[in-house]
Amino acid sequence: MALTKRKGTKSNNDSKRTRPKFNVDLSGHGGKYEDIDDVTPTLNDEDIESEEEEELNERASDEEEEEEEETLDAKRLRMAREYLNKVQAQESEQDESEEEDESDEDDEGGRSVDKVGKRIARDRLRKSGLLQSRLADSILAGVQTMRGNAEKAITIAQESASNEHYAKAWLDAKYVTYHRGHDLTPTSVALSQDGNMAFSGAKDGSVIRWDVPTGKKISYVLPSVKNHEIHSQESTLKHRNQREILSVAVSYDDRYLAVGGRDNCVRIFDVRTLGKNASAGYTPIAKFEGHKKAVTTLSFRNRTLDLYSGSEDRCIRRYDLNAMTYVETLYGHQSPITLMDCANKNRPVSVARDRTVRVWKVEEDSHLVFRPGGDVGSAECVSAIQDGWFVTGHEDGRLALWREEKKRPVGDAIVAAHGYEGQTGGVARGVMCCNARGMSDVLATGSNDGYLRLWKVSLDATFDSIFGIQFDKLTVSFCFRENDQVNTEEKGAGIKPLEKIPVHGHINSLAVGPGGKFCVAAVGQEPRLGRWDRVSRAKNRFAIIQLGEVEGSSNSD
Repeated sequence: MALTKRKGTKSNNDSKRTRPKFNVDLSGHGGKYEDIDDVTPTLNDEDIESEEEEELNERASDEEEEEEEETLDAKRLRMAREYLNKVQAQESEQDESEEEDESDEDDEGGRSVDKVGKRIARDRLRKSGLLQSRLADSILAGVQTMRGNAEKAITIAQESASNEHYAKAWLDAKYVTYHRGHDLTPTSVALSQDGNMAFSGAKDGSVIRWDVPTGKKISYVLPSVKNHEIHSQESTLKHRNQREILSVAVSYDDRYLAVGGRDNCVRIFDVRTLGKNASAGYTPIAKFEGHKKAVTTLSFRNRTLDLYSGSEDRCIRRYDLNAMTYVETLYGHQSPITLMDCANKNRPVSVARDRTVRVWKVEEDSHLVFRPGGDVGSAECVSAIQDGWFVTGHEDGRLALWREEKKRPVGDAIVAAHGYEGQTGGVARGVMCCNARGMSDVLATGSNDGYLRLWKVSLDATFDSIFGIQFDKLTVSFCFRENDQVNTEEKGAGIKPLEKIPVHGHINSLAVGPGGKFCVAAVGQEPRLGRWDRVSRAKNRFAIIQLGEVEGSSNSD
């Protein structure tokens, strides 16, 4: 290739000029040196920089694509490693701050303690709602301590102490507190998931929101209704009994409040907007009309927005609050429904005056019928402990533990759980309400005998060690498939009494708080569904009952 060079002499100014570049003629005629001023160069510094940037961008994009592919394939593994490192750091901090002898005991028994594995399994079960907590022993110790303090105060003040002085000692120590707000008998209470907020409904038509830690009344969800007044502009009360509120329920996310009463309606309120919009007044965000008689019970399915309502018209209606729509009606009971409850599975449990207990298999469109027996009265209340296990309280004072796989109560039923009217041998007092903290071993019941009674519920013992996983005060509850071979004999399952706390009046509704630290109750002069009995000197109050300090309660719920 021939190269030509331009003739001429260089000056001082030429040194400042851009260095000439060699231009290659791709057409085959040869190349030559050309001055930058005469001919436009094909490649300058900017072009070189742009090409380098393009190459870098291409490499970066290729690396990003590789990272994206790696992230899609290894995202779970990376997140798992990060979570394991976090848990290990937390466990190491606990080991440094606390002296634990559990490792020594496990070494003596020939076992290696995998604290991180237990922590991960516990967190997974807690998120899925399948973590069972053992609180009975801690609650027993707390209540016994409070009882001892109350008895000391009585001994100092009174040589011959009566039941009235004993109850007053609990009030003076503020172990039991009563709060004014309802004019007539409270009928139902509901508690938020964190236990800081509670709702109560009464026969005067009022629904009140309470601040549990302080015991103060936050606001009225519905005001007290006098004779010939109305709840809202679209519903007029034709009879004074139509103002009665018989049931309240709160969703698992504390977003919605459901209210039912003798106006045959189910009203839904948004808890987040209560008291914030004065122009809206007491108007619900949704109102479901369909029951022909009073709505006696409401229950949310755990960890969902599925709502069930039971009525005196013998029907159960199902609602989906995600879409604010009615779904279906369940038929089967032959008498008015008194109460119902629902755990994690879509299988609500209901009791009615027809002396049957029914478990509804909603997805299979069928239900199971349980009959307590010929000499047992109809059930007044029911509480689901966990999937497949529930407790019923009857009008003749019996308290029974049930399992879906058996048609008869598990273990021995408690006879006259709240004693007898007058002396022993009279008419047994009925169990008006019962509530068990979900996935725990603690049960609370109420009647009109002047005491809130606590019970320890022992389920199938074989489930506690079936996989060899045990925690301190925590036991894993598993759900088995139908084909799994599991020993299902009830060894030691049943109900045992723990303690009792003085509460004067009809206890119409109960709700046990998180960790078993406290419970709230609706206490009044009359029973929930009628006026056939009246407790003298009782007051219509919202009650907060302390159950003592519970060790490890923060890890229980």
